[in-house]
Amino acid sequence: MVAQTGRHLTSNLRRVSQTKVLSIVGAGRSGTTVLASVLGQAPGVMAAGELRWLWRHGLLERRTCGCGRVPDECPVWSAVIARVLTDAARTPTLIAAAQDQLASRRHRLRVVRSAAHGSGNWPPLTLVRSVTADLVPALSASTGARVVVDSSKRAQDAAVLAGLPGVDHYVLHMVRDPGAVAYSWQRTGKTFVTGGTTKSMATRRLLPSLARWTENSLSAELLRRYLPPERWMFLRYEDFARAPHATVCRILSFLGEDAAVPFLDDSTVLLGTNHTVAGNPNRFRTGAVTIALDGEWATRTPWPRQVAVRLLSWPLLHRYGYRLRANDLPPATGAAVSGNDADAPQAV
Repeated sequence: MVAQTGRHLTSNLRRVSQTKVLSIVGAGRSGTTVLASVLGQAPGVMAAGELRWLWRHGLLERRTCGCGRVPDECPVWSAVIARVLTDAARTPTLIAAAQDQLASRRHRLRVVRSAAHGSGNWPPLTLVRSVTADLVPALSASTGARVVVDSSKRAQDAAVLAGLPGVDHYVLHMVRDPGAVAYSWQRTGKTFVTGGTTKSMATRRLLPSLARWTENSLSAELLRRYLPPERWMFLRYEDFARAPHATVCRILSFLGEDAAVPFLDDSTVLLGTNHTVAGNPNRFRTGAVTIALDGEWATRTPWPRQVAVRLLSWPLLHRYGYRLRANDLPPATGAAVSGNDADAPQAV
């Protein structure tokens, strides 16, 4: 009996020593950047942005960190990069090239399955996993964070983090109505800075937007099969937007964290400067920010397009609890549900 208790305590101590990583997966334009920014205001939580883009966007293309500096001049990321790039086999160019191989459609299934089976003898995956295994503790050491939030969004990037030594991994699958996602992708005017030059963010037409939304959703569903149910949470953007404070508290509880986020009221949060390496330009916003549900897409999207969206996405719409009429909000679910509360999201 004493020996069993000792093993239990040793296991708990080992887990406490690990850095927690929350991977946010889902389609782009689903509110993941703002959610990560809000979580990053909690003591002990560091919003890292989209970690997958550190090497290509951050170092090769010289896009700025949330603090306004390029990563190798940022006080946080410069220290992390120096601890990770330790030999000639690890250069931003080589790491980015390996990530490109993992992201190709013919390899994605293999990468997602690696969440449960490891990297095997595949050099690109071995390189990316080893770099990531050093990146996470270096980031934790440089910031003092117990929790790192990675809003890379792709299931294969979350799969790379799963099972890494020294990483206590959690996944949050965030979904937004595909009509809202498609409408957001058609908006113009958002910009970013790369190499000292301001450029416009990419836009996407309706069918490619829906295809990507569906692909991201199915990839997340596949990843879910390879992870412990108690490490999985499902969240609709609409539930977050209707109850931001309550939702963030539930996510922190899911992570086993008892930390306070500086909300001024139920929907307004005080955002400070962050060190996100990539993401939507709203990551640069600071000060008091009010989070509210944006229903503009439902009133400004022509009726034929709304019908097309519903027809092309209805199986997943049903699964995630959305209504077939675009202007009907999904019923509130209590904001967020961990994976072992229900087998399918529509049951929450």
